[in-house]
Amino acid sequence: MDAKQNNHLRMFINTQTAMDNHSVKWNAIPVFLARKNEFDEIIQRIVAQNEKTNPASVAVTENKADVRRGVAGKTVIISGILQAYAAMNDDPVLADKVKITASELRNCRETEVETMVTPVIAEARNNLANLTDYMLTEDMIVEVETSLDNFKALIGKPRTIRNQAFAAKTVLGDLFDEANNLLNNQLDKLMIRFQFTDQDFYEEYTRARVIVD
Repeated sequence: MDAKQNNHLRMFINTQTAMDNHSVKWNAIPVFLARKNEFDEIIQRIVAQNEKTNPASVAVTENKADVRRGVAGKTVIISGILQAYAAMNDDPVLADKVKITASELRNCRETEVETMVTPVIAEARNNLANLTDYMLTEDMIVEVETSLDNFKALIGKPRTIRNQAFAAKTVLGDLFDEANNLLNNQLDKLMIRFQFTDQDFYEEYTRARVIVD
């Protein structure tokens, strides 16, 4: 990556973090969640492709603590849905499998995060058909998986590229174009609602969108 691309990637990651800091406010909006998942996948592809083609470069990477907080928050939301479902159906075994707190995920060993999150993901997908009334969606599960993949990469484990549409792209310039198009034409527009309903979130997002040279 050249200097301009590095600055853009830093903006992408700052924007990703701003959205993750407020995930509870948008993860029940299906179109927002789907576009956010695409954005996460593109960032993964940019970082992975840069590492492959420029192994000696100094890449911009996500802040590990921010990514870990994002994993914790998103996992706990799904855990809460599953615990409510288990209580409604008198299923203490399920409740025990998915019971987890954000503090446990923030304070455990880095290598234990995946082990703690995986059962929640698995049970969410196993019970997805029964959780429509609880507003759990496949995209919410993918959002957790993608954030977990980001965290795994930051502690030296391999990423999983889930969206093959982006896996086919190998030119960094094309990936940057995809990310900018997604931000300019979709996510920025979807954020307008928060200008009027949640100014703190909107202002954090707009600050993150600034490219610093």
